[in-house]
Amino acid sequence: MRNILEELAPHLLTVACYDREVNCRRAAAAAFQENVGRQGNYPHGIDIVNTADYFSLSSRANSYLHVAFSIAQYEGYLIPFVSDLLDRKICHWDKSLRELSAEALSLLVKYDPPYFASAVIEKLVPCTLSSDLCKRHGATLATGELVFALHQCDYALPSDKQKTLANVVPAIEKARLYRGKGGEIMRAAVSRFIECISLSKVALPEKIKKSLLDTLNENLRHPNSQIQNAAVKGLKHFFYAYLRDSDDKSTIVLTEKYLNMLTDPNVMVRRGSPLAIGVFPYELLANQWRNVLLKLCGCCKIEKNPRERDAEARVNAVKGLVSVCETLISGKENTTTSFTKNDFSLYIFIKNEVMGSLFKALDDYSLDRRGDVGSWVRAAALDGLERCTYMLCKIDKSGCLSGKSDDNDVGSLAKPLAGSMLNKNAELLLFDEDLATNLVGGICKQAVEKLDKLRAAAASVLYRILYNQMIYIPYIPFREKLEEIISKEADAEWAVPSYTYPRFVQLLQFGCYSRDVLSGLVISVGDLADTEKSLKRVSLLTLLEYLEGIESEDPNTTTSREYMLSVDILWVLQQYRKDDRVIVPTLKAIESLLSKKIFLNMEAQTPTFCAAVLDSLAIELKGSANFSKLYAGIAILGYIASVPEPIHTRAFSELLTFLSHPYPKIRKASAEQVYLVLLQNGNLVAEDKIEKALEIISETCWDDDMDLIKHQRLEFFELAGLEAGPLDKNSDGTTTKTSTKKPENLDENASYSSLVESSGF
Repeated sequence: MRNILEELAPHLLTVACYDREVNCRRAAAAAFQENVGRQGNYPHGIDIVNTADYFSLSSRANSYLHVAFSIAQYEGYLIPFVSDLLDRKICHWDKSLRELSAEALSLLVKYDPPYFASAVIEKLVPCTLSSDLCKRHGATLATGELVFALHQCDYALPSDKQKTLANVVPAIEKARLYRGKGGEIMRAAVSRFIECISLSKVALPEKIKKSLLDTLNENLRHPNSQIQNAAVKGLKHFFYAYLRDSDDKSTIVLTEKYLNMLTDPNVMVRRGSPLAIGVFPYELLANQWRNVLLKLCGCCKIEKNPRERDAEARVNAVKGLVSVCETLISGKENTTTSFTKNDFSLYIFIKNEVMGSLFKALDDYSLDRRGDVGSWVRAAALDGLERCTYMLCKIDKSGCLSGKSDDNDVGSLAKPLAGSMLNKNAELLLFDEDLATNLVGGICKQAVEKLDKLRAAAASVLYRILYNQMIYIPYIPFREKLEEIISKEADAEWAVPSYTYPRFVQLLQFGCYSRDVLSGLVISVGDLADTEKSLKRVSLLTLLEYLEGIESEDPNTTTSREYMLSVDILWVLQQYRKDDRVIVPTLKAIESLLSKKIFLNMEAQTPTFCAAVLDSLAIELKGSANFSKLYAGIAILGYIASVPEPIHTRAFSELLTFLSHPYPKIRKASAEQVYLVLLQNGNLVAEDKIEKALEIISETCWDDDMDLIKHQRLEFFELAGLEAGPLDKNSDGTTTKTSTKKPENLDENASYSSLVESSGF
């Protein structure tokens, strides 16, 4: 075998590195190793055996990108490897393998750039127009990757080669290769090709520049998100390579074109355009930054027309908005000109408008058939708030922003800028205590809500803000306590409720954070799911432990915490009035807390709290058809009616009005609550009438027809000493039909009910 060892080795190693199946790769490597051990004449055999072992070949990506790259440095292996990739792998039926092969081929360029620039590219370019989809897709990807790899090796392509490359995309479009099967993957490949030639700064005529820009814009509006993302990457480098030096008129026209796309009727255009604007270079944004930021801020809001609402478009708007801010800040820092008043207005705009839009995005709780799609917007807003915070707290070259300082070091946050601009100290604090409070409060609210992924993201953002080593974030209230809660633990499990809630619930004792935290916490405490290990159970137990945890040390502190919580709950009821997303779980949370005797023993504060809750219930339950809200409201009325306070009479009176509710289940639920209230509070009905009242409540079938319970209802109201009111007027103001008289001209056999009745049922 001595004569064929040199010929056999490349074949074995080609299979070992590039075969699709791991078993074949390992088998070829084992055969090569066996022959090295027995024959001993393989070129560089020992070194290759150490590189291509059983474990290194287990990963296809590692085999293609690392093992093959290491082996190709030895003489006699480069050409066989390239040939195998070109002849078999670039045109493979597996799309992921074609993409991996193109990347692997580009890594080999450094070993012989002239060979790749001439022979390999000449072979690949004609294949971009092949009738075989796999072949033209792989060839387009590989050509782009090779051009970029040659650029990284500082190899200058001849002008004729550059002209050939410039015509690749127009030729593909002329052949109409986007149509039919495979058009989508060709679009993604073309976007990557344009990205690569842009990075390589291949010379392009103006006509082709316009054509490539149109191609990327067409891909930008495609429904496939992968094609959109590929187009955005292509646009980013295309802008920097070919459009940065455009004149002012062309720049304005181009920017206006993309701004108009933000309000396009086509939702896919609205999704793609913010991402495209987000990758604009500084030169395209410098003269119109205010208009661009205003338009993007408007796109972050929930659309007024329900038919036009799209969560992905708002997510991309948030991402684009933050990216534009970073580009503008970076551009200001890199310019050598002095700091101007217009520059300072940019930072003020970011503080007021951009941060304000991101805070509003944290309140995006939109729902559709996919669930809580607003959570995507909130996650993007969390990331954006973190990045904008760093912008406002960073020291730039002109000294206009704050750096690391103590919390009380106000002077360092307002360093002198330029003459008269610096006299208004109130405006110079780009990051103040109010902004820091809103920032931490908004993050903490997301950290105690229902979604595990969002809780983990919020806690991670807060961790990075507190412990950032490069940029110090000042003015955070109660920073020491926050650092105790968000400690530097390597194994922090923020997605686990039992780990997160005991820490964040401690923030309820700080007035600056308590309302934000509670407005998120009630969503979890009032969760409709009620399994043994549910979020509701963990969050409720945590809240109860917080209220009772230090009773042994200072009894007055528990009452204080309870009172603070009651005040914050009333704030939530007022702030989110008629918003069932928050009100329903809040009422459920109040019901759960009242069942544990929370808020019922606050002495002077209890009547005030109960009266305020009754006022909210009167608004929330009126005309409501939400059974969860009605059940929770009835239960709360029952608890308040049972307290030994004058307020119980009002609660009991409102509870009795539900005995005439149009929904039978609600009447039944209210009757059950009335029965329990009468057992617990004997002051509501005269002592000599209590037994009769209990008898009426327990023996009447309250979910029966209203006409059948009319007499019992009137009798009970008389016993309670209350006005029953007309039956046709319900507690929610709606009218109940009391007549069951049929129209005279109705055929007795015309209804399904008559059929059932005639059958004896």
